[in-house]
Amino acid sequence: MKKISKISPICMLFLVSISMSAWAQGTPFPWPDGNKMALSLSFDDARASNPLTGIPLLNKHGILATFFVLPEGVKSNLEGWKMAAKQGHEMANHSFTHPCSGNFTWSREKALENYTEDRMEKELLAANQAVYDLLDVKPAVYAYPCGQKYFGSGRHTQSLVPLIAEHFLAGRGWLDEAAADPWYVDMAQLPGIKMDDTNFETLLPMIQQSSENGHWLILAGHETGTEGPQTTRLEFLEKLAVYVNDPANKIWVAPMGTIAQYVKATREAMLDTLNQPRLIRANPDGNLILTAEKGKGIGPDIQYMPEWKAFGWFTEKDQVVWEMEVPETGSYEVWMEWSVSDEEAGKEYLLSVSTQNLQGKIEKTGSWETFRQKKLGILQMDKGYQKLSFKGANPAVKGPLLDIRKISLEPVE
Repeated sequence: MKKISKISPICMLFLVSISMSAWAQGTPFPWPDGNKMALSLSFDDARASNPLTGIPLLNKHGILATFFVLPEGVKSNLEGWKMAAKQGHEMANHSFTHPCSGNFTWSREKALENYTEDRMEKELLAANQAVYDLLDVKPAVYAYPCGQKYFGSGRHTQSLVPLIAEHFLAGRGWLDEAAADPWYVDMAQLPGIKMDDTNFETLLPMIQQSSENGHWLILAGHETGTEGPQTTRLEFLEKLAVYVNDPANKIWVAPMGTIAQYVKATREAMLDTLNQPRLIRANPDGNLILTAEKGKGIGPDIQYMPEWKAFGWFTEKDQVVWEMEVPETGSYEVWMEWSVSDEEAGKEYLLSVSTQNLQGKIEKTGSWETFRQKKLGILQMDKGYQKLSFKGANPAVKGPLLDIRKISLEPVE
């Protein structure tokens, strides 16, 4: 149990200065320039009104947006879209033909139910190439037509998300109800909040909530004008632009690709400094690596310590739980990496998966700063979702148990 107070004041100041002092869920995301949130405006389909009314208004306020274009829509006003791209607006992929469910009768000839993975992939790449040929930019982000993230039907239905994750920096949905938590969100499934057919006052509470939470709000629309269906009102955009450009509101406004790249880079840079519980899947060797940053600490005082990449036990009531997907039914060797002082060593632990338990004594490692690895035993586990918990075996024994960095589960050949 290495006390966090061991970090020197100078070291702590450094960690804070580069936003890497985080060791708990709920840590504010470090948006650039001290901003409280991020906001992206996005428009779908390359509607004719965008270059005529929407883009000039955005330009007037210095706001760059993301336009998920269809190649045929771009051709209808090629010079207008070329100018928008040159001005810095992001041109993104919205598919080649806008396929949606055949429940939309207009999409019956391009129904998602009749797509296969290879057909979908070919059309995604063809759309990328078409946008590049027309506008000299390669799309980095994608918006799901109709917000639908599947293809096929019945038992043959497949998710479109893996293809988007493979070929794009990010993917955006439609008609979602929450802003994106930059620490947690799946970049291939960013939520898109409708801004068509509404007014600024209606969306203001969501903007304010996103600011309080430090989230990324992605607004999605279609036409830009004063009336009509699927239209983002110019009055709305005018009021929104004034609000987000007020320095007092501390909102970073940028195209989706710009913010997605920043979020991705920030999460990668801070990978080991945050405790973000996640479902753990096996690596290519079939091993399950249960690291501290992906476990959930439960207890009155348990703490994730980023400087050691470990959970520190402070009371006998502390425990850690990991969620995992076991790749195959079989036997798995259980390895642990831990540290403990000689004075606190010797307490008993209990490791549990389903109805199986491993119990033993915490051996000495020499000090809290010295980590060791040891095989604890073998567990028989069923394929699929499982939980593993680690805690003290005897609640009556007071005091810290150990610092745990990871548990590894390796299939027995």
